[in-house]
Amino acid sequence: MDYNVKLFGAVGDGQTLDHEAIQSAIDECGRNSGGIVRVPSGTYLCGTIHIRSNVCLHLEMGAVIRGADDSSLYPEICKTPYGNLPGQIQALIWADGVENISITGLGIIDGGGAGPLPPSVAAGVKFRPALLFYRDCKNVKFLDITMQYSCFWTLHLMRCEDVMVRGVTILANKQRINTDGIDPDGCKNVIISDCNIKTGDDCIVIKSTEGDVCENITVTNCVLSSGHAALKIGTEATGPIRNITFNNCVIHDTDVALALYMKDGSAYENMVFSNMIVEARNEFPILLDITPRYYKEPKLGRIRNITFDNITVTAKGRCYIEGVPGQPVENVRFRNIIWNVSGPCNLANSTKPPGARRVEIDPNRVNYATHPYQFIAVNVDGLLLSDIRIRHERTDCLPDRGRLFADHVRDLTVERMDSFEVPAGLEPVVIHH
Repeated sequence: MDYNVKLFGAVGDGQTLDHEAIQSAIDECGRNSGGIVRVPSGTYLCGTIHIRSNVCLHLEMGAVIRGADDSSLYPEICKTPYGNLPGQIQALIWADGVENISITGLGIIDGGGAGPLPPSVAAGVKFRPALLFYRDCKNVKFLDITMQYSCFWTLHLMRCEDVMVRGVTILANKQRINTDGIDPDGCKNVIISDCNIKTGDDCIVIKSTEGDVCENITVTNCVLSSGHAALKIGTEATGPIRNITFNNCVIHDTDVALALYMKDGSAYENMVFSNMIVEARNEFPILLDITPRYYKEPKLGRIRNITFDNITVTAKGRCYIEGVPGQPVENVRFRNIIWNVSGPCNLANSTKPPGARRVEIDPNRVNYATHPYQFIAVNVDGLLLSDIRIRHERTDCLPDRGRLFADHVRDLTVERMDSFEVPAGLEPVVIHH
């Protein structure tokens, strides 16, 4: 059955608060064994909307659900599950413990956060609702919808199973921090495909904030642009994250492209990054890093069985892999990599990305980022570099780096690594044991 929100009193003039009318349509649909709640063309100003089981919320072309700028319209859903970070989760649309739900159509869900919000300003802003927050839901679909201008994470999926996100557009102001695109958090069986995502923070970031296993996730055929990381594992991850594929993606106008940040003592394993075109700004656009969040009370985690295959990178930066003594990064493979170097190394101020603001790094740590090499690998057990081609994109670039710096790397295999001329006095490959 169809339930038109206008028959429940929704106006859609962009000024009248319409969430109660839309909620009435959703509740009635849920009570009658489900169906389609239809939102016609118009702008519907709303506070929090709660999704019920067996309900498809369908936004027709021209329909906009826009978040109202009034904190009293967004009840607290739960406390933030991010360790010691204080605060609460609020959201424009949320679902909790329901199943067989979907949001579809060519309409728009707008959080109202179109303006910039740099870190210095964001620290004093307490009211920052997510756009969509789903917890403990099953059989969930988001199809063709546009999600834009969230004040916080755009689509946060916590402990959800059997999720499909297809054909979705996500937009955020590049000057707003914490505006992630999609955050599968302790989820299972997730397909994200055919999406166009432009965010101020991470595009797609896989987490386990409350220790739940996050597994069986595939991301494919997406175009991604990010203020930080395009495809990211962590940093908030206290449970295992495993069996992940990222395939057929174009990454552009981003800081870090592909990143695995191990901070909280879990395990990242069995992951494949393949068939990608990458353009990135950071000194280390590809990063695998085990660094405990708090060096005085370290929780060591594992990164193992990670493959990068058939990837073309255009970036001034380099690739960084670092484990810790006694817990190396394990079984990493790079195959069929073309790296077009677009500028010189920034060695004077070079350091690996911290991955999070809430970190306490050992002040006495060794900064391996100052070594001028295209691949830096430290504390790694099992590293393959095969069919690697490194070239200067610009003819006026002078040689400024070697090929590989390896320190405490066991079971190292390098085959067919083709590179430009290295600077005079610099060894092409350095291996320390």
